[in-house]
Amino acid sequence: MSQPQPHRPEPLSAAARVTGAAKDLADDFRRSDRPFKIRTGIVGTWVLLALVSFWIACPPTGPSNSLGAEARLDAGGIMGTQVLVENGGDRHWTDVAFTLDGAWRAERRTVRAGDKLVLGLSTFSRDGQPPPPETQPKLLRIDCAEGHTSLKLGPSR
Repeated sequence: MSQPQPHRPEPLSAAARVTGAAKDLADDFRRSDRPFKIRTGIVGTWVLLALVSFWIACPPTGPSNSLGAEARLDAGGIMGTQVLVENGGDRHWTDVAFTLDGAWRAERRTVRAGDKLVLGLSTFSRDGQPPPPETQPKLLRIDCAEGHTSLKLGPSR
């Protein structure tokens, strides 16, 4: 005859363990005295304010588009108006077309990850003609095999 196996409870999942621990902590807090609750509230408020301050002071950096592109306008320099473009992403762009204000276009076969380009206004054309030298573009659209993005052109820093 075989002996019956003793009943063993199944191990709790991680979520159940965390929930149980949170309930235990809440019960302990409810049973604690008033000065402890006040000190806990002060420390909790201080931690919350510190975290919010860090979040405000250290905003996320880097490009915020799928290509990792950044662009700035360098106007009025010795070389005339130029558009500075950076591939801040981790992949190359292939079959790239740059379009200024929906009208003027320049093309590149490849822009490597991490590359920085300086595109003078004379690089762009529409119907075989470059834009007038006094053109101050406001928007750059980048189209490539990896995707596309539109960037507002602000002054370089």
